[in-house]
Amino acid sequence: MAVTRPKKNELCYEIDLNWFKMNTSLLFESLAKHISLSDAERDILAGLMQERKVRKGQFLVHENGIARSTHFVTKGSVITYFLDLEGKQHIVQFAIEGWWISDLNSFISQEPATFNVQALEDSELLELPADKVEIMYNKVPQMERYFRIITQRAFVSFQHRIVQNISMAAEDRYLAFKKKYPKIESRIAQKLVASYLGISAEFLSKIKKRIAEQELGIK
Repeated sequence: MAVTRPKKNELCYEIDLNWFKMNTSLLFESLAKHISLSDAERDILAGLMQERKVRKGQFLVHENGIARSTHFVTKGSVITYFLDLEGKQHIVQFAIEGWWISDLNSFISQEPATFNVQALEDSELLELPADKVEIMYNKVPQMERYFRIITQRAFVSFQHRIVQNISMAAEDRYLAFKKKYPKIESRIAQKLVASYLGISAEFLSKIKKRIAEQELGIK
């Protein structure tokens, strides 16, 4: 399927201007860390993506639904989580500005999702539909390299997290989380951080209190 720019008659010119109104600056900053695209390739990519605004609490993907798109966050924050048999929430991923998020397996396979993907704040996203991925790779081949790099890095991060959960004490996991994600904790409810770390919110509160006392020299 060929992607063409609209002709600049009165109606299409208005649509053409909207391509440039789409908030792609953060996306292109992310891309530039790993690949180099021409202006024409950027235009093609922008034409394949859709801008979407969602309210706090709105779902992008429901468990057992289909992840029709993957989402690049340009404003706000989003989480991926699942519920166990007792209804307890387990956070798998956070995403703030500049990060991608979806149920990856469902997005790739178009099979029912394992996870819920939900906005934590009023958020703005760029969505790449699953049925546009192969078109993107054909028209902008460098994007295959980009997604390979970020997927590899995400997999390595996931492995590190597994090792931390097995081998590190809860306090050390919390300190590692703070160091790795300094911009997240101030924006995310403590119970969600605790869920991500695999501990209770009450236990996390005790850890933070103990750390604060140590920093003040209180025994």
